Amino acid sequence: MRNRNTLLIVALIALTTSLAIPPEESVTSSPSGLRFVPLIQVGPHVPSSVITSRGGVLPDLKIHFYFPSDITAAYGVDTVHGAGTTGAGQTIVIVDSYGSPTALRDLQRFSSDFGLPAPNLKIYYPCGTPTFSKAMHGVEVGWAFETSLDLQWAHAIAPDANLVLVAANPAETQGVQGFDCMFKGEEWAIQNFPGAVLSQSFAATEQSFHSAAAVQVTRFDKIYRSAVAGRVTVLGATGDSGTANGDKQGRLFPEPTVNWPSSDPLVTAAGGTWLQYGWKWDPTISANDFYSCLNTASDATTCFSQYLNFDASATTEAVWKEDWLPAATGGGRSVLFSTPSFQSGISSSVLQGSRGVPDVSWNAAVDGGVLTYIGFLGGANNGYYIIGGTSAASPQLAGVVALANQVRQQEGKQPIGYLNPVLYQLPASAFNDTVPLTFGTGAGVTTLDSNQQYGTTIQGMLTSSGWDLTTGWGSPNVPLFVAGLAAAP
Repeated sequence: MRNRNTLLIVALIALTTSLAIPPEESVTSSPSGLRFVPLIQVGPHVPSSVITSRGGVLPDLKIHFYFPSDITAAYGVDTVHGAGTTGAGQTIVIVDSYGSPTALRDLQRFSSDFGLPAPNLKIYYPCGTPTFSKAMHGVEVGWAFETSLDLQWAHAIAPDANLVLVAANPAETQGVQGFDCMFKGEEWAIQNFPGAVLSQSFAATEQSFHSAAAVQVTRFDKIYRSAVAGRVTVLGATGDSGTANGDKQGRLFPEPTVNWPSSDPLVTAAGGTWLQYGWKWDPTISANDFYSCLNTASDATTCFSQYLNFDASATTEAVWKEDWLPAATGGGRSVLFSTPSFQSGISSSVLQGSRGVPDVSWNAAVDGGVLTYIGFLGGANNGYYIIGGTSAASPQLAGVVALANQVRQQEGKQPIGYLNPVLYQLPASAFNDTVPLTFGTGAGVTTLDSNQQYGTTIQGMLTSSGWDLTTGWGSPNVPLFVAGLAAAP
């Protein structure tokens, strides 16, 4: 897996301006990495000429990207905005490690470029302001990318909501050494912003806790219970490696696994879909042939043009499983938590007595990623990047909940708070159901029907109609989703 990711990044560097980090310091969440990194997938740097023309696709690579107006139109957020609901009076809390030295400036640039209201951002460092360094094996750089993604795209969905960044220091590293700072930051946020929506973009494989699970998970469960009491909605990204997750040393667990804290029943688990808005993936070669092509072709654009070939006359949304990265949405059965009451309506044959994740999903693709402005790299490396990952899903879903909370406030109701019990009572019409879909022609015919990580033998979970262990209920049909949350007691 490591060689495949490195090969792909080298090909992208050769074909675009640059990526932010050298191949050996990739911030992608490959399960073979030697350290914990954000649940984020960083794609190519997009030339300013393409941004200006709003072309929507890198022509040589066939990689699509979305502006805020694309995402708001695709999910019906624009309809909610048009009715005057933009998150006014609400607060979204973003929890990341380290933060970014240019967080506010980059957010302001993003807002200006896309005609969004000027942002209102508060930054809190629970363990002191970190000294930003690009030399820490890419760790701080990776979190800075994550911070920019989270802030800019929560703002795109709920542009008049207040933003709070909790930047913990140090980052969690698939163990427990970062927990005290995360714990302190979330405790502060929940106490100071009752009724807020909190998005988490950090995670650890459940099995990686070993004997520390009982103590550390219980500590955070206490925090999440205080969130319930304060009517704070807590979301967490499910991960980008399907069911193939690893330990601190990068060793894959041999069985399907899920990530914590999204597996906690008090957290709404945000999974990933592959939104293809105004186009449909149409590969003419297989994933195996794509990687073989990268190994042998003198011009890698031929590999991308065949595998990321697309039909420009369609729109669809599939389970997020991009074998060319490779990446897939996290999802499966928890080993730490049993089936909660809000999932009692899900077949026991599916859950097998466990808490199932995700609960709901949103676009997490890189081919169809969201444009994010990065200003801390310097020189020509600054600019817009295509970014995906379930970390893109969580803050955008947080924005949707903030929209619903504004409507509830206008109707004299309290914020929705603990979301899962309400989420599982919404009508099917409030979601865009994700079902198995087949793409491609000839040797490229591919059916996306699970979250099995390409290149591993670890079994994925199956995508099906209705709720499943890859996308939960699917993605929100935002006007009906917001209306459903607003109507809840």
